[in-house]
Amino acid sequence: MIPYRQRYRKDLSDLKSLTKDLADHVGEAIEKSVIALSDSNVDLAREIIKNDQEVDDLSIKIENLCMELLVLQQPMARDLRRIIGILKIGIDLERIGDLAVDIARVAAQSHNEITKLEFIPRMAEISRKMLRESMEALMNDDADTARQITKWDYEIDGLYVKARDKLLKIIIDRPEVIKEGTSLLMVNRHLERTGDHICNICETIVYIVEAKREHLN
Repeated sequence: MIPYRQRYRKDLSDLKSLTKDLADHVGEAIEKSVIALSDSNVDLAREIIKNDQEVDDLSIKIENLCMELLVLQQPMARDLRRIIGILKIGIDLERIGDLAVDIARVAAQSHNEITKLEFIPRMAEISRKMLRESMEALMNDDADTARQITKWDYEIDGLYVKARDKLLKIIIDRPEVIKEGTSLLMVNRHLERTGDHICNICETIVYIVEAKREHLN
């Protein structure tokens, strides 16, 4: 049997690993959902929607472990901040997963009337990079890196505006594609929101490490 304190430390370590696994799942879902949209790949879109159950299951596993540690171990100081912070990070990650599924649903119904997705793939690429680096910051208790990651959100915001303006012009010039254009405007907004959620994650990492609440977005 694992000694009491050793089990406690292992559970705290497992929380970080499970959170990274969840981030890997949702990051891959974001990337694949935009590929499905760009390539009109309905099968890939449906796969993403189906795999969302894995994200939900992992999110529940993290939440249950957090609650177990809070109730049974009564953690203090940084350990308490870590558990509460990971609960919050889990919520942001689950919402990113939901946004990926929403993009996949658009891909599954797209008729490819607007063939070139300007700016949107780059937004997904930056989001994946931010998410990956934010998990490295979490694993290494690196608040400074968490702060630096949020600067990428400025590029996402700039791309969001460019994509929005481009899509609105297409809709005005070609009213027959208004349905798909409107769907792509929604996709554009989902990716912008993904960046915001990752900034929230970075703020939480700073809180876990330094007990500071900073607005980084």
